[in-house]
Amino acid sequence: MKLSRMTCREAEVYFEENDIVIIPVGCLENHGSHNVLGVDTLIPEKLLDMIEARTHIVSAPGIPYGVCEDMVNYPGTISIGEECLYLLLTEITDGLIHHGARKILFLNGHGGNIPTLNKVCIELSKKGALGVELNWWILAGQLNSKWAGGHGGGEETAAMLAVDPSLVHFQCLSEQKLVNDISEMFPTMGFDRIEFQGIGIPVPRLVDRYTSNGWIGPDHPKDASEKWGQEMLTRVADYIGEFVDVFRKIEVE
Repeated sequence: MKLSRMTCREAEVYFEENDIVIIPVGCLENHGSHNVLGVDTLIPEKLLDMIEARTHIVSAPGIPYGVCEDMVNYPGTISIGEECLYLLLTEITDGLIHHGARKILFLNGHGGNIPTLNKVCIELSKKGALGVELNWWILAGQLNSKWAGGHGGGEETAAMLAVDPSLVHFQCLSEQKLVNDISEMFPTMGFDRIEFQGIGIPVPRLVDRYTSNGWIGPDHPKDASEKWGQEMLTRVADYIGEFVDVFRKIEVE
């Protein structure tokens, strides 16, 4: 059930009987030359519909913007920064707590949101509530190690094929082509990382310094399929639905 489609009375009845709610949180950023900008929002929205079909939970309207400061040089990418996302989520969750929510689940589609979500969850615990981070791509990789992937790679591309195949433009796909922008002595290893003696060292910087494409990771988008995406999202939705059914029973102190 979507909170935006409920009347005040329906919402009142729900929160009298339930203290659990879910909020999708996404982002608008580059995911390679073959994917649309809304990957991190569209996949959680798809999952949300699947979850709502599996369990009784109200979803609050989602946030389609997130924290992606390292991607802002790619056309169409918009970052609202950590402070803005924190304030926005704090106001939203305070409102939900006021109406009776005590278990607030964040269905997250973007890794850059995690530090802010961590902070929000700590604040929720101080207010007598619990925040839960459901990072769908991490869950997918834990449910099946073959599904684990990088940014804009096979995993996310497969999920987008399950969302809407017309939004994946394989004809525009180009190779990763990582550039050793810092030094040949410190080759670019992957997202934010350089390599030294076989070990990855985080060096956060603008992504377009070391790749013009935008997809980064070991999983190649060309290996993605709609079947893979459907199987993966179904399993993730099943898992979250089962989690909700058990988690809703606990008492929050």
